[in-house]
Amino acid sequence: MKTLLAALLMASSVWAQTAQVPNKTLPKQGPPPKHLTVRSDGHVSANQDPASPEKFELYLVKQGDTLSHIAGEVLENPRLWPQLWEQNEHIINPHWIYPNDKILIKPVTLITEAKPPEPDPTPEPQQEPPRKVQLPPPAPPAPSQGPAQPALIVEQQKPVPELKFDDLYCSGSVRTAPLPKDLKVIAKFDATGSVLATETDYVYLSQGSEDGIATGNTYQVVRPTKTLTNPNGRTKAERDLGMHYLDIAQLRVVLAQPEFSLARVIHSCADAVDVGDILLPFQRTVVPLPSRPRPFSPIAVTTSGIKGTIVSTKDVMLNFGSSFKGTRQTPGVRGGRLGSVDRGVATEGMVVYIDIGQDQAVNPGDIFLVYRGVAVDQRLYDFPTEVKKLKNTRSAIGELVVLKVGERAATALVTYAADGLMLGDSVERR
Repeated sequence: MKTLLAALLMASSVWAQTAQVPNKTLPKQGPPPKHLTVRSDGHVSANQDPASPEKFELYLVKQGDTLSHIAGEVLENPRLWPQLWEQNEHIINPHWIYPNDKILIKPVTLITEAKPPEPDPTPEPQQEPPRKVQLPPPAPPAPSQGPAQPALIVEQQKPVPELKFDDLYCSGSVRTAPLPKDLKVIAKFDATGSVLATETDYVYLSQGSEDGIATGNTYQVVRPTKTLTNPNGRTKAERDLGMHYLDIAQLRVVLAQPEFSLARVIHSCADAVDVGDILLPFQRTVVPLPSRPRPFSPIAVTTSGIKGTIVSTKDVMLNFGSSFKGTRQTPGVRGGRLGSVDRGVATEGMVVYIDIGQDQAVNPGDIFLVYRGVAVDQRLYDFPTEVKKLKNTRSAIGELVVLKVGERAATALVTYAADGLMLGDSVERR
Protein backbone atom coordinates (compact mmCIF):
# COMPACT_ATOMS: atom_id res chain seq x y z
CA MET A 1 0.00 0.00 0.00
CA LYS A 2 2.79 2.37 0.94
CA THR A 3 4.52 1.55 -2.33
CA LEU A 4 1.38 2.51 -4.28
CA LEU A 5 1.05 5.92 -2.54
CA ALA A 6 4.65 6.74 -3.21
CA ALA A 7 4.19 5.93 -6.88
CA LEU A 8 1.14 8.22 -7.11
CA LEU A 9 2.91 11.15 -5.46
CA MET A 10 5.87 10.79 -7.80
CA ALA A 11 3.62 10.71 -10.84
CA SER A 12 1.70 13.84 -9.77
CA SER A 13 4.95 15.76 -9.22
CA VAL A 14 6.19 14.83 -12.70
CA TRP A 15 2.83 15.82 -14.20
CA ALA A 16 2.94 19.25 -12.52
CA GLN A 17 6.39 19.96 -13.84
CA THR A 18 5.46 19.00 -17.38
CA ALA A 19 4.23 21.93 -19.53
CA GLN A 20 0.66 21.67 -20.52
CA VAL A 21 0.53 21.13 -24.24
CA PRO A 22 -2.38 22.60 -26.24
CA ASN A 23 -4.87 20.47 -28.05
CA LYS A 24 -2.99 21.00 -31.32
CA THR A 25 -0.67 18.15 -32.14
CA LEU A 26 2.88 19.29 -31.52
CA PRO A 27 4.87 18.56 -34.73
CA LYS A 28 8.35 17.27 -34.65
CA GLN A 29 11.08 19.77 -35.32
CA GLY A 30 12.33 17.93 -38.39
CA PRO A 31 14.22 19.71 -41.17
CA PRO A 32 13.55 23.40 -41.98
CA PRO A 33 10.54 24.08 -44.18
CA LYS A 34 11.32 24.42 -47.87
CA HIS A 35 8.29 26.37 -48.99
CA LEU A 36 9.34 29.97 -47.96
CA THR A 37 7.60 33.08 -49.27
CA VAL A 38 8.28 36.78 -49.21
CA ARG A 39 5.73 38.55 -47.08
CA SER A 40 4.17 41.96 -47.79
CA ASP A 41 6.62 43.79 -45.54
CA GLY A 42 9.57 42.16 -47.38
CA HIS A 43 10.73 39.52 -44.88
CA VAL A 44 11.00 35.84 -45.78
CA SER A 45 9.03 33.30 -43.75
CA ALA A 46 7.29 29.95 -43.97
CA ASN A 47 4.43 31.37 -41.85
CA GLN A 48 1.50 33.54 -42.97
CA ASP A 49 0.66 36.96 -41.61
CA PRO A 50 -1.75 36.87 -38.67
CA ALA A 51 -5.41 37.76 -39.18
CA SER A 52 -6.64 40.98 -37.62
CA PRO A 53 -3.28 42.00 -36.11
CA GLU A 54 -4.77 45.39 -35.12
CA LYS A 55 -6.75 43.67 -32.35
CA PHE A 56 -3.61 42.36 -30.59
CA GLU A 57 -0.39 43.55 -29.12
CA LEU A 58 2.33 42.44 -31.55
CA TYR A 59 5.84 41.20 -31.04
CA LEU A 60 8.30 41.18 -33.97
CA VAL A 61 10.58 38.21 -33.94
CA LYS A 62 14.24 39.02 -33.76
CA GLN A 63 17.16 36.92 -34.93
CA GLY A 64 17.61 33.98 -32.53
CA ASP A 65 14.18 34.26 -30.85
CA THR A 66 12.15 31.18 -29.93
CA LEU A 67 8.60 30.97 -28.62
CA SER A 68 9.91 29.95 -25.20
CA HIS A 69 12.26 32.94 -25.18
CA ILE A 70 9.42 35.28 -26.21
CA ALA A 71 7.11 33.77 -23.50
CA GLY A 72 9.77 34.39 -20.88
CA GLU A 73 10.07 38.04 -22.00
CA VAL A 74 6.45 39.01 -22.46
CA LEU A 75 4.69 36.50 -20.18
CA GLU A 76 7.55 36.24 -17.67
CA ASN A 77 7.51 32.42 -17.89
CA PRO A 78 9.22 30.57 -20.81
CA ARG A 79 7.10 27.44 -20.13
CA LEU A 80 4.00 29.29 -21.31
CA TRP A 81 5.15 29.19 -24.96
CA PRO A 82 2.31 26.73 -25.84
CA GLN A 83 -0.21 29.50 -25.08
CA LEU A 84 1.52 31.77 -27.57
CA TRP A 85 1.47 29.05 -30.25
CA GLU A 86 -2.22 28.29 -29.60
CA GLN A 87 -3.04 32.01 -30.02
CA ASN A 88 -0.92 32.35 -33.19
CA GLU A 89 -2.58 29.91 -35.61
CA HIS A 90 -0.56 31.30 -38.49
CA ILE A 91 2.58 29.71 -37.00
CA ILE A 92 2.77 26.31 -38.69
CA ASN A 93 5.56 24.81 -36.64
CA PRO A 94 6.47 26.36 -33.24
CA HIS A 95 10.03 25.24 -33.77
CA TRP A 96 10.40 27.41 -36.83
CA ILE A 97 9.81 31.13 -36.61
CA TYR A 98 11.57 33.73 -38.69
CA PRO A 99 12.82 37.27 -38.07
CA ASN A 100 10.08 39.94 -38.44
CA ASP A 101 7.30 37.37 -37.98
CA LYS A 102 4.38 38.89 -36.09
CA ILE A 103 3.54 37.19 -32.82
CA LEU A 104 0.16 37.98 -31.28
CA ILE A 105 0.64 38.55 -27.55
CA LYS A 106 -2.78 39.50 -26.09
CA PRO A 107 -5.89 41.14 -27.37
CA VAL A 108 -6.10 44.94 -27.21
CA THR A 109 -9.08 46.21 -25.26
CA LEU A 110 -10.40 49.36 -26.92
CA ILE A 111 -11.49 51.85 -24.27
CA THR A 112 -13.96 54.28 -25.64
CA GLU A 113 -14.55 57.57 -23.87
CA ALA A 114 -17.72 57.17 -21.90
CA LYS A 115 -20.37 59.76 -22.40
CA PRO A 116 -20.91 61.67 -19.17
CA PRO A 117 -24.24 60.96 -17.59
CA GLU A 118 -26.86 63.53 -18.19
CA PRO A 119 -27.55 65.68 -15.14
CA ASP A 120 -30.66 65.04 -13.23
CA PRO A 121 -33.45 67.40 -14.13
CA THR A 122 -33.66 70.36 -11.79
CA PRO A 123 -36.58 69.84 -9.49
CA GLU A 124 -39.11 72.58 -9.53
CA PRO A 125 -38.88 74.75 -6.42
CA GLN A 126 -41.55 73.97 -3.94
CA GLN A 127 -43.69 76.90 -3.14
CA GLU A 128 -43.51 77.76 0.52
CA PRO A 129 -46.72 78.48 2.23
CA PRO A 130 -47.26 82.20 2.85
CA ARG A 131 -45.80 83.39 6.12
CA LYS A 132 -47.12 86.09 8.33
CA VAL A 133 -44.71 89.03 8.37
CA GLN A 134 -44.85 91.32 11.35
CA LEU A 135 -44.34 94.87 10.15
CA PRO A 136 -42.12 97.17 12.26
CA PRO A 137 -43.87 99.91 14.17
CA PRO A 138 -44.18 103.15 12.22
CA ALA A 139 -41.27 105.54 12.65
CA PRO A 140 -41.95 108.56 14.82
CA PRO A 141 -42.47 111.75 12.85
CA ALA A 142 -39.28 113.69 12.22
CA PRO A 143 -38.97 116.80 14.37
CA SER A 144 -39.80 119.92 12.52
CA GLN A 145 -36.73 121.81 11.53
CA GLY A 146 -36.51 125.44 12.37
CA PRO A 147 -35.37 128.08 9.98
CA ALA A 148 -32.07 127.39 8.29
CA GLN A 149 -29.13 128.58 10.32
CA PRO A 150 -26.72 130.90 8.56
CA ALA A 151 -23.39 129.39 7.62
CA LEU A 152 -20.58 129.93 10.10
CA ILE A 153 -18.29 132.60 8.73
CA VAL A 154 -14.86 132.85 10.33
CA GLU A 155 -13.56 136.33 9.83
CA GLN A 156 -9.88 137.00 9.72
CA GLN A 157 -8.73 138.43 13.03
CA LYS A 158 -7.65 142.00 12.89
CA PRO A 159 -4.63 143.26 14.79
CA VAL A 160 -5.47 144.38 18.33
CA PRO A 161 -5.50 148.19 18.40
CA GLU A 162 -2.72 149.72 20.43
CA LEU A 163 -5.11 152.27 21.93
CA LYS A 164 -8.29 150.89 23.53
CA PHE A 165 -11.49 152.50 24.80
CA ASP A 166 -10.33 152.67 28.42
CA ASP A 167 -7.03 154.21 27.34
CA LEU A 168 -8.89 157.11 25.75
CA TYR A 169 -11.85 157.61 28.12
CA CYS A 170 -10.52 156.38 31.49
CA SER A 171 -7.01 157.88 31.58
CA GLY A 172 -7.67 161.23 33.31
CA SER A 173 -6.36 164.68 32.49
CA VAL A 174 -4.58 167.72 33.92
CA ARG A 175 -6.05 171.21 33.38
CA THR A 176 -5.21 174.67 34.61
CA ALA A 177 -8.67 176.09 33.74
CA PRO A 178 -11.35 175.01 36.25
CA LEU A 179 -14.27 172.85 35.09
CA PRO A 180 -17.89 173.86 35.79
CA LYS A 181 -19.41 172.03 38.78
CA ASP A 182 -23.10 172.83 38.25
CA LEU A 183 -24.03 169.32 37.00
CA LYS A 184 -22.98 166.65 39.50
CA VAL A 185 -24.04 163.36 41.07
CA ILE A 186 -26.12 164.01 44.21
CA ALA A 187 -27.20 160.50 45.25
CA LYS A 188 -27.51 156.90 44.21
CA PHE A 189 -30.89 155.44 43.26
CA ASP A 190 -30.74 152.73 45.95
CA ALA A 191 -32.89 152.00 49.01
CA THR A 192 -29.87 150.67 50.93
CA GLY A 193 -28.39 154.14 51.40
CA SER A 194 -25.07 153.39 49.63
CA VAL A 195 -23.41 156.12 47.59
CA LEU A 196 -21.15 154.22 45.16
CA ALA A 197 -22.50 153.20 41.76
CA THR A 198 -21.03 150.97 39.03
CA GLU A 199 -22.26 149.72 35.67
CA THR A 200 -26.08 149.27 35.36
CA ASP A 201 -26.66 151.29 38.58
CA TYR A 202 -28.74 154.49 38.59
CA VAL A 203 -27.82 157.86 40.10
CA TYR A 204 -29.59 161.20 40.60
CA LEU A 205 -28.19 164.30 38.92
CA SER A 206 -28.38 167.83 40.29
CA GLN A 207 -30.09 169.34 37.22
CA GLY A 208 -33.24 168.56 35.27
CA SER A 209 -35.19 169.57 32.21
CA GLU A 210 -35.34 173.21 33.28
CA ASP A 211 -31.52 173.30 32.92
CA GLY A 212 -31.47 171.62 29.51
CA ILE A 213 -31.03 168.00 30.64
CA ALA A 214 -32.86 165.64 28.27
CA THR A 215 -33.43 161.90 28.14
CA GLY A 216 -30.70 160.17 26.11
CA ASN A 217 -27.96 162.70 26.87
CA THR A 218 -24.57 161.06 27.54
CA TYR A 219 -22.05 162.48 30.00
CA GLN A 220 -18.49 161.86 31.10
CA VAL A 221 -18.11 161.58 34.88
CA VAL A 222 -14.90 163.15 36.21
CA ARG A 223 -13.56 163.72 39.69
CA PRO A 224 -11.14 166.48 40.73
CA THR A 225 -8.37 165.04 42.88
CA LYS A 226 -5.56 167.51 43.68
CA THR A 227 -3.18 169.93 42.05
CA LEU A 228 -0.48 168.03 40.21
CA THR A 229 3.01 169.40 40.80
CA ASN A 230 6.50 168.88 39.49
CA PRO A 231 8.80 168.66 42.52
CA ASN A 232 11.79 169.49 40.35
CA GLY A 233 10.30 172.78 39.05
CA ARG A 234 12.37 175.88 39.86
CA THR A 235 9.50 178.37 39.82
CA LYS A 236 5.90 178.23 41.03
CA ALA A 237 4.68 178.18 37.41
CA GLU A 238 6.94 175.21 36.65
CA ARG A 239 5.85 173.35 39.77
CA ASP A 240 2.08 173.95 39.41
CA LEU A 241 0.84 171.90 36.45
CA GLY A 242 -2.91 172.22 37.06
CA MET A 243 -5.78 170.31 38.65
CA HIS A 244 -5.84 166.60 38.01
CA TYR A 245 -9.18 165.01 37.08
CA LEU A 246 -9.93 161.28 37.15
CA ASP A 247 -12.19 159.79 34.47
CA ILE A 248 -14.72 157.78 36.47
CA ALA A 249 -17.47 156.57 34.12
CA GLN A 250 -19.89 157.35 31.31
CA LEU A 251 -23.64 157.53 31.94
CA ARG A 252 -26.86 158.21 30.02
CA VAL A 253 -29.95 160.12 31.21
CA VAL A 254 -33.06 157.90 31.37
CA LEU A 255 -35.49 160.29 33.08
CA ALA A 256 -35.54 164.09 33.20
CA GLN A 257 -37.60 165.91 35.85
CA PRO A 258 -37.80 169.70 36.00
CA GLU A 259 -35.29 170.05 38.86
CA PHE A 260 -33.31 166.79 38.73
CA SER A 261 -32.78 163.77 36.49
CA LEU A 262 -32.03 160.05 36.70
CA ALA A 263 -29.13 158.50 34.78
CA ARG A 264 -27.81 154.96 34.26
CA VAL A 265 -24.09 154.11 34.45
CA ILE A 266 -23.20 152.52 31.09
CA HIS A 267 -19.44 152.11 31.60
CA SER A 268 -17.19 152.24 34.66
CA CYS A 269 -13.48 152.96 34.75
CA ALA A 270 -11.11 152.22 37.61
CA ASP A 271 -13.37 153.54 40.41
CA ALA A 272 -17.07 153.69 41.27
CA VAL A 273 -19.23 156.77 40.71
CA ASP A 274 -19.37 158.80 43.94
CA VAL A 275 -21.57 161.61 45.12
CA GLY A 276 -20.01 164.96 44.23
CA ASP A 277 -18.49 163.72 40.96
CA ILE A 278 -19.03 166.29 38.21
CA LEU A 279 -20.37 165.69 34.70
CA LEU A 280 -19.21 166.97 31.32
CA PRO A 281 -20.91 166.41 27.96
CA PHE A 282 -19.39 163.29 26.40
CA GLN A 283 -17.05 164.08 23.51
CA ARG A 284 -15.26 161.71 21.16
CA THR A 285 -11.49 161.65 21.61
CA VAL A 286 -9.48 161.27 18.42
CA VAL A 287 -5.85 160.17 18.67
CA PRO A 288 -3.81 159.45 15.52
CA LEU A 289 -2.77 155.82 15.57
CA PRO A 290 1.01 155.45 15.86
CA SER A 291 2.80 153.46 13.21
CA ARG A 292 3.62 149.82 13.96
CA PRO A 293 6.07 148.24 14.43
CA ARG A 294 8.46 150.82 15.81
CA PRO A 295 12.13 150.04 16.40
CA PHE A 296 13.44 150.49 19.94
CA SER A 297 16.98 150.47 21.25
CA PRO A 298 18.48 151.39 24.65
CA ILE A 299 20.95 153.65 22.83
CA ALA A 300 18.28 155.39 20.74
CA VAL A 301 18.58 159.21 20.58
CA THR A 302 16.14 161.93 19.57
CA THR A 303 16.60 165.30 17.93
CA SER A 304 13.20 166.92 18.56
CA GLY A 305 14.40 169.03 21.47
CA ILE A 306 11.06 168.63 23.32
CA LYS A 307 11.92 167.27 26.77
CA GLY A 308 10.11 166.70 30.02
CA THR A 309 9.81 164.33 32.98
CA ILE A 310 7.31 161.88 34.44
CA VAL A 311 5.56 163.45 37.44
CA SER A 312 3.00 160.81 38.48
CA THR A 313 1.06 157.67 37.63
CA LYS A 314 -2.73 157.49 37.39
CA ASP A 315 -2.99 154.71 39.99
CA VAL A 316 -1.63 156.97 42.74
CA MET A 317 -4.21 159.67 41.94
CA LEU A 318 -7.05 157.21 42.65
CA ASN A 319 -6.37 157.85 46.34
CA PHE A 320 -7.67 161.41 46.15
CA GLY A 321 -11.00 163.20 45.52
CA SER A 322 -13.43 160.73 47.12
CA SER A 323 -16.35 161.96 49.26
CA PHE A 324 -15.28 159.67 52.08
CA LYS A 325 -14.04 161.64 55.03
CA GLY A 326 -10.60 160.50 56.09
CA THR A 327 -7.13 161.75 56.88
CA ARG A 328 -6.53 162.72 53.24
CA GLN A 329 -3.02 161.35 53.70
CA THR A 330 -1.42 158.68 51.55
CA PRO A 331 1.21 156.53 53.30
CA GLY A 332 4.63 156.49 51.70
CA VAL A 333 8.20 157.77 51.71
CA ARG A 334 8.43 161.47 50.91
CA GLY A 335 12.19 161.85 50.49
CA GLY A 336 15.47 160.06 50.01
CA ARG A 337 16.20 157.43 47.42
CA LEU A 338 12.72 155.91 47.78
CA GLY A 339 10.97 159.24 47.35
CA SER A 340 10.69 158.73 43.58
CA VAL A 341 8.28 155.81 44.06
CA ASP A 342 5.91 158.03 46.08
CA ARG A 343 4.14 158.92 42.80
CA GLY A 344 3.85 155.26 41.72
CA VAL A 345 5.64 152.89 39.37
CA ALA A 346 4.28 152.23 35.88
CA THR A 347 4.82 149.51 33.31
CA GLU A 348 3.27 148.59 29.95
CA GLY A 349 -0.44 149.39 29.67
CA MET A 350 -0.46 151.89 32.52
CA VAL A 351 -1.01 155.65 32.39
CA VAL A 352 1.47 158.34 33.45
CA TYR A 353 1.48 162.16 33.43
CA ILE A 354 4.35 164.26 32.06
CA ASP A 355 5.14 167.93 32.77
CA ILE A 356 4.90 169.23 29.20
CA GLY A 357 1.73 170.09 27.27
CA GLN A 358 0.39 172.67 24.91
CA ASP A 359 3.08 175.08 26.04
CA GLN A 360 5.63 172.77 24.36
CA ALA A 361 3.51 172.01 21.25
CA VAL A 362 2.73 168.49 22.41
CA ASN A 363 -0.13 166.80 20.50
CA PRO A 364 -2.18 163.62 20.98
CA GLY A 365 -0.45 160.72 19.22
CA ASP A 366 3.08 162.01 19.86
CA ILE A 367 5.60 159.31 20.83
CA PHE A 368 8.13 159.91 23.59
CA LEU A 369 11.12 157.86 24.68
CA VAL A 370 11.80 157.48 28.41
CA TYR A 371 15.41 157.81 29.60
CA ARG A 372 17.16 157.13 32.88
CA GLY A 373 20.71 157.97 33.87
CA VAL A 374 23.24 155.24 34.66
CA ALA A 375 23.19 154.81 38.44
CA VAL A 376 26.34 153.71 40.28
CA ASP A 377 25.89 152.91 43.99
CA GLN A 378 29.32 153.47 45.47
CA ARG A 379 28.11 152.44 48.91
CA LEU A 380 28.37 148.76 47.96
CA TYR A 381 31.44 148.60 45.72
CA ASP A 382 34.72 150.45 45.22
CA PHE A 383 34.52 151.73 41.67
CA PRO A 384 37.50 153.28 39.85
CA THR A 385 37.60 157.05 39.88
CA GLU A 386 36.95 157.00 36.13
CA VAL A 387 33.35 155.98 36.85
CA LYS A 388 32.59 159.69 37.10
CA LYS A 389 32.73 159.77 33.31
CA LEU A 390 29.34 158.01 33.29
CA LYS A 391 27.66 160.75 35.29
CA ASN A 392 25.66 162.14 32.35
CA THR A 393 25.21 158.83 30.55
CA ARG A 394 21.67 157.59 30.10
CA SER A 395 19.79 154.78 28.30
CA ALA A 396 16.29 154.44 26.89
CA ILE A 397 14.05 152.27 29.11
CA GLY A 398 10.54 152.86 27.74
CA GLU A 399 8.13 154.43 25.28
CA LEU A 400 4.98 156.56 25.70
CA VAL A 401 2.08 157.57 23.43
CA VAL A 402 0.35 160.86 24.32
CA LEU A 403 -3.46 160.54 24.80
CA LYS A 404 -4.58 163.95 26.08
CA VAL A 405 -2.85 167.32 26.28
CA GLY A 406 -3.46 170.10 28.86
CA GLU A 407 -1.93 173.51 29.09
CA ARG A 408 1.18 172.43 31.05
CA ALA A 409 0.87 168.62 31.33
CA ALA A 410 -0.13 165.65 29.21
CA THR A 411 -1.58 162.17 29.75
CA ALA A 412 0.38 159.29 28.17
CA LEU A 413 0.08 155.51 27.81
CA VAL A 414 3.13 153.31 28.46
CA THR A 415 3.53 151.12 25.35
CA TYR A 416 6.92 149.63 26.31
CA ALA A 417 8.97 149.48 29.50
CA ALA A 418 12.23 147.67 30.19
CA ASP A 419 12.01 148.78 33.83
CA GLY A 420 9.47 150.38 36.11
CA LEU A 421 8.85 154.00 35.11
CA MET A 422 8.60 156.52 37.94
CA LEU A 423 8.90 160.14 39.07
CA GLY A 424 11.94 161.90 37.61
CA ASP A 425 12.47 159.73 34.52
CA SER A 426 13.10 162.05 31.58
CA VAL A 427 11.11 161.94 28.33
CA GLU A 428 11.94 163.20 24.84
CA ARG A 429 9.73 163.23 21.76
CA ARG A 430 10.94 160.97 18.95
